[in-house]
Amino acid sequence: MFLNPFSPIFGGKPGVFFGRDRILNLFDYAMVDKGSDDRAIFITGTRGSGKTALLEQLSIRATAQKRKVIDLGPDNTIAQLINALTGYDEVTKTVNPQASPNILGIGGGFSTGSVSKTEHIGRDNLQQLLLDACSNNKNGILVTIDEIQKVPIEDVSCLCNAFQMASRKGHDIMLAVAGLPYAYSSVIKHEGCTYLRRATHEELGLFTWEETENSFISIFSRIKGLNVDRSIITKLNRASYGHPYIMQLLGYHLILNINGNEPDKRHTVTEDEAGTAVKNAIFAYEQRALKPLMDELANGERAFLIKMSECLDSDRLAGTSDIARGLGVTQSKISRPRAYLVDHGIIAAPERGKVMFCIPYLADYVKKEEEIPDAVAVARQRRV
Repeated sequence: MFLNPFSPIFGGKPGVFFGRDRILNLFDYAMVDKGSDDRAIFITGTRGSGKTALLEQLSIRATAQKRKVIDLGPDNTIAQLINALTGYDEVTKTVNPQASPNILGIGGGFSTGSVSKTEHIGRDNLQQLLLDACSNNKNGILVTIDEIQKVPIEDVSCLCNAFQMASRKGHDIMLAVAGLPYAYSSVIKHEGCTYLRRATHEELGLFTWEETENSFISIFSRIKGLNVDRSIITKLNRASYGHPYIMQLLGYHLILNINGNEPDKRHTVTEDEAGTAVKNAIFAYEQRALKPLMDELANGERAFLIKMSECLDSDRLAGTSDIARGLGVTQSKISRPRAYLVDHGIIAAPERGKVMFCIPYLADYVKKEEEIPDAVAVARQRRV
């Protein structure tokens, strides 16, 4: 049995992390340089591009430098942050009111019983709480927020104002947020989010051929007794398209397949084993990534993608005029679904009047999904 270092957990912490060295180096430098523009980072990318995993790497590196690290999710973000800064989200104050009544002209005084008053700590208190926390943490603070597109814009604005003041006061504070591609434009357009407007914007795309190859070689070399020839690496590289999540799936299914055959302590990966791994990884990717993505789309966007896949030329580009013609509508009618798909990083517009797929295997999957009836369609067909 070989140790399987790959862990294709969608949105979770992978067992191995690869790539993004440039961003990590910028972050390391920013931790020691208070004047760095990279002290606020806005990370965007499609699902599976490694946003959450990268945030976790930033947290790990900051923790190693003894920074106070606060990792937040999109639900009740302000309350989460306040609780992390103070340990509570409300305070109870005890009041002892004094009373000195004059009874029938005779002066006198007495004290009533104490009264407790509970006050909720809300967004209005965040700025001062953050300033106090910065003063009490000499090694600095890092706050990370995942899925920023799900955080109400008013809360994002509140966060930005608090961080802006902490930076203005010269405190050692850093902020890293991550979200889907459209999140960036929607946040920076908001008047109260100037702080993130000035943040470094890192768009996570596919790895290059060399980055993918080096990552596979590095990880496989750590598995004692396992030999992976360059031809196998090339096969996995080609199948992955440099997509981080698919890379995790390919490595995981390769080791899983090998271990299922009860290998010797020393083993050389075969072409058949690699082929099976590719097949199983792509199937898993379709079910875990592509199917949920398609399920979230409206009918207009789904129809656009299906027709777009049929209009791809040899350069993997499709003309919007061809898509409109194929759908039997004018180009103005497809402008809304096109804009949605571009904003969400599902397709891109590399040149005027042309679009291309940004997510591996999606062009083929939309055709396949159209051919496979869902449970409701089957039930209706069989008159259940």
